[in-house]
Amino acid sequence: MSYLKKLATLSRRIVPAVAICMMAAAPGAFAASGPQKIGVIDYGKIFQQMPETKNADQTLQAERNKTQAELSKLQSALQNAVQAYQKGGKPNAAKEKELRAQDENFRKSVADKQNALAKKEQELVAPIRQKIDAAVESVARKEGYNMIFDKGARVYGDAEFDITFKVMDQLNIK
Repeated sequence: MSYLKKLATLSRRIVPAVAICMMAAAPGAFAASGPQKIGVIDYGKIFQQMPETKNADQTLQAERNKTQAELSKLQSALQNAVQAYQKGGKPNAAKEKELRAQDENFRKSVADKQNALAKKEQELVAPIRQKIDAAVESVARKEGYNMIFDKGARVYGDAEFDITFKVMDQLNIK
């Protein structure tokens, strides 16, 4: 028992001493290799001011309008069928089954159209984001930044680290 106590006491003294010696001998292994340069950008501002964003918004709005018109037609047809059935007065199991199928078809169409719109939006936005990301990377490399964060993710930051306008210049946005 006393052997284990002696070993525990000895290890409590040796382990910290070894760690301190290692940190003194190889400081680069325990710390970053020099000062880090960190910048921030207002990604949303850049994205909104891209000319491609305006074109994508117009295309997407046209798609939304087209989709809304198609869904309105389907909804009107469904409502008319339900009203006609209700005016008929007598219950009809076959007609009710047909109306349920038509309602299910409408709901499926809505989901499909929403998915198609989301996919179209992604197709339109992805190249814009890639272009911005490339400009951010270019400015970061040119200016020697190790990391770039979005302004929305920071709690505090000095304005001198904001490279939003440098990125906008890189993208020729005024």
